[in-house]
Order: sequence, then structure tokens, then C-alpha cells
Amino acid sequence: MEKGVFITGSDTGIGKTFVAAGIAAALSDKNIDVGVFKPMLSGDRREDPGSDTMILKTMAGDESPPSDITPYQFDEPLAPYLAAKRQNVHVTKQNVMHNWNKIKDNHSFMIVEGAGGIAVPYGEDFLVSDVIKEINLPIIVVARPNLGTVNHTFLTVDFARRCGLNVAGVILNGSNPEKEEVVEQTNPELIEQFCKVPVLGIIPRIEKKDRQTLSDLFQTKVDLSFFKGSVHKF
Repeated sequence: MEKGVFITGSDTGIGKTFVAAGIAAALSDKNIDVGVFKPMLSGDRREDPGSDTMILKTMAGDESPPSDITPYQFDEPLAPYLAAKRQNVHVTKQNVMHNWNKIKDNHSFMIVEGAGGIAVPYGEDFLVSDVIKEINLPIIVVARPNLGTVNHTFLTVDFARRCGLNVAGVILNGSNPEKEEVVEQTNPELIEQFCKVPVLGIIPRIEKKDRQTLSDLFQTKVDLSFFKGSVHKF
């Protein structure tokens, strides 16, 4: 198994890039050589400062060119397969893996971010889950903290296991400590009980999202000991 983690989500718009970037910044500040890979991007140009690609690159301190971090970009904010199809672009799983194999050994620890959820189509005959299986990294599922998240998280974890994937844990993103309701207080325990995976962190909503803020936040709110088995001790 490679050294790294694959960030997926229980839904789209769940904050995968925010979590991946926070982990990247926190580990980088622990003197870990972090690289990032987001094979497909829809609806943004990868070179734009606010794109997922550039956010990941900046937070990790990864000097790889954006075209290596995100080899495929599409104009419309759609599932990658549909966005590619509408641009008459055909991407195979072999194409994705070719690009992964070019960069996977450039860093001590790789953070890979998928598109949407684990069953989103990447191509005509393969899903995000198929790429995870080929890349062979443990999964962290990003989920929302409020009502309904136990169902969505359970379905994601169950599907991943049926695909033979290793789910390392869950990170709940977007909690509101000032208005926390009973459901947000109890969901972490329910997820651990029924999904049989640890909740590695609970991330509050924040307004300021500069690199140092994210690094400090994730060092405080996420159990980084999970990563100790993959890289040197810190």
C-alpha cells in the first residue's frame, strides 16, 4: 500500500477540499513532505488561485505543476464523466493511473481528493471507488455533522467495504459550536457504533481560511496519530 490517504465524501459540496487542504497544511507543518493529487476538476480552471487544485497545492507546499496535480479539467460543474463527454473527451481508468504513477513517488505522503462521493462516475465504465481500489490508499470520509449524516455516512462506508476498500475513519465538517444541537452532539458516537470506524475529527465552521489558521485548526481538531503509521514519527 502506498503512503497516503484518499479523501472522499458522503455527498458533494461536503468540504472535501477544505479537509484535504487542512490535513495537508497540518502535516506539512510537522515536517512531512506532502504531495497532492486531484485527478479531475469540473467547473474551474486548475490554475485559478481559488480552484481546488491550487488550494491543495498551496496548503501542501507541493511544487508540482497544476497539470500534474490535476491532469483533467472540464468546463462545466458536472460529474467528471458527463462533463468530459460533453467536451468530447474520453478518459479511461488507465489514463488516470498513468498520471498517478508519474507523481506518486515524488513525496513521502500523498493526499488524493476525489470528485463528489465515492460512487461518482469518473468515466464511461469506472467510478471514483474503482480508482481508489487501484491507488490502494485508505479512505477518510468527510461528512456533515447534522441530521441525516448517519445514514449518508453509513451508506458510503458500507459501499466502500463492499468494494474491498479500507475506510480509515470519518471527519465531520462544518459543526457550529455556538448553536450545537443534540443531533450534532450524538452523531459522532452513532457513526462509530454503527459504521465501526473512528471519527477522527470534528471541524467547526470558520470564516478565516488562510494556511496558518487551517494548520492550527487541524492540528487541534483532528487525530493526526492516524498518520503515524504511514510516515515517520512527529
